[in-house]
Amino acid sequence: MKVTTITVGTNERRWLEACLRSQLASDRAGIDLTVRYIDNDSRDGSADLVRDLFPEVLVTRNSRNLGFAGANNVGMELALADQADYVFLVNPDTRTPRNLVAGLIAFMQAWPEYGIVGPMQYRYDAESTDLTEYNDWSRQAVISGERHGFYADWPDHPSPAGDAAGRAPDTLEHAYVQGSAFLARATVLRQIGLFDPVFHTYYEEVDLCRRVRWAGHRVALLLAHGIQHQGGGGAGNGRYRRTRMRRNRYYYLFTDIGWSPARAARLAGRWIVRDLRGRSVGGRANPVVGTAETLVAFGWLGLQAPRILGRRLRYRRLIGVSATQHTAVAPR
Repeated sequence: MKVTTITVGTNERRWLEACLRSQLASDRAGIDLTVRYIDNDSRDGSADLVRDLFPEVLVTRNSRNLGFAGANNVGMELALADQADYVFLVNPDTRTPRNLVAGLIAFMQAWPEYGIVGPMQYRYDAESTDLTEYNDWSRQAVISGERHGFYADWPDHPSPAGDAAGRAPDTLEHAYVQGSAFLARATVLRQIGLFDPVFHTYYEEVDLCRRVRWAGHRVALLLAHGIQHQGGGGAGNGRYRRTRMRRNRYYYLFTDIGWSPARAARLAGRWIVRDLRGRSVGGRANPVVGTAETLVAFGWLGLQAPRILGRRLRYRRLIGVSATQHTAVAPR
């Protein structure tokens, strides 16, 4: 099987050696492995480091920062053009156990119903790839279980998880697989498209996972497999993270065909109250800043209205599409 790993980095030189070395040490029995590094306009010499230390890694340099969504799309497009069977997105601040890639591929070969899977995430250890303790994201995923992504604000919305019948053992059909360790079947990507570049950063993998489910495939975390991930996000906890997460959350909600316009509007109303106070996702701010950022977010959403409508119409076509069809519905 042809497998391509994609690691996107923006000024994350300090993580890259351990990250890529662990990927290159993967068990390759029955696997044709290609490792790609997408440099997302770094200024810290990351691309040169990778070229010097790992000549076998394929390096692509973006001339500008395309965000997590756009930069990974560059890598996925290259992988699909190279006829990869599977694409594995792996963050720079990870360490990959030797048997992980082979284990994920073996699962996907045995369970063709699954379009996207991911390993559980464990605390990062600079000395070893051993898996000892869940990191914060995995602990929260276990607590959340298989409820929908906004269950804390709207508990009675249906779970995105598939039926118990036909489910693989040791799987958790969480709302999404985090993009830091995200394995996708190439045939599914050709069918439903890549990340929506409008997100830029935050919610892009959540959106892709829901589209995969709408097209009739399962999405799950594999409890028997793991990866180390430091986490925390390269964007930090400042205004960029706050504004992107908030505006993207509304965009995600308004493009979700599982939510009626009336229910989506009511949920958005709950968010607006907290956003105006500066007490919502992405970090806290005072009410003055919260109000200003909320007004900017809704100005941006107004400009996206035609795109939001187009997304909803296009995504409805995914419902009932056969897993064997490759109808292109990629966002543009």
